[in-house]
Amino acid sequence: MENVYKKLQLQHQIREKEVLNSELSTLKKNAKVYKQQQNSNVFFLANRDTVFSECKRTLDSLVQEYKEMESAAPSEDQEEEET
Repeated sequence: MENVYKKLQLQHQIREKEVLNSELSTLKKNAKVYKQQQNSNVFFLANRDTVFSECKRTLDSLVQEYKEMESAAPSEDQEEEET
């Protein structure tokens, strides 16, 4: 059951990053982008290309993690059926 919750959480994060990725890719090169400081409500001016590449990297790692969970899921289901 915990695995299902984790997958739903990953799906939500993936969708969130896909939207952010799309929004960043449509901005002009000289557009101002602000990045939120982790664990605070403070925002700092950031380079659009840097934020875009960080977003892409995060999206790729989330997708990879989701795929790994998907590939591991069938073996877990088979174990539950056998018991």
